[in-house]
Amino acid sequence: MRWALALGLVAVASVVVAFVLAVGSTRDPVPGQMRDCVLAGQAGVMLSEADLGAQLRSDIGAGAVRELSRTRVGDDIAVLLEGTTYRLLVLAGRKSPPLDSDLPRRVYERTPEFALVAKEADPIEGVLSECVARAAGA
Repeated sequence: MRWALALGLVAVASVVVAFVLAVGSTRDPVPGQMRDCVLAGQAGVMLSEADLGAQLRSDIGAGAVRELSRTRVGDDIAVLLEGTTYRLLVLAGRKSPPLDSDLPRRVYERTPEFALVAKEADPIEGVLSECVARAAGA
């Protein structure tokens, strides 16, 4: 009887471990790594329209936001956008909105739906470009 109980406990523990490993392996580490890089470089993580500011809204209306690059980073896509005095990093994961037409407006209106949106006020520093390059090379 003890052996059956012990065998049952081992089976349950095996199922729990397998479940934890399966869930852990499906978690995308790229947004976290990219966020850490952005913050270490003194750029900002944007969570809403308000964080992005009036300058982006004005630039979108004037058509002054342009796409600099798209880079595949694991299963995600990192897009660098440039406005008049700033750069944006948009990281799109599986559950993010599409990266097709009018991306700057979509980022502005749906900021929290992207895996990461970051803003660099002084693009000469190249913080966001460096973060993308590091993540793509990893």
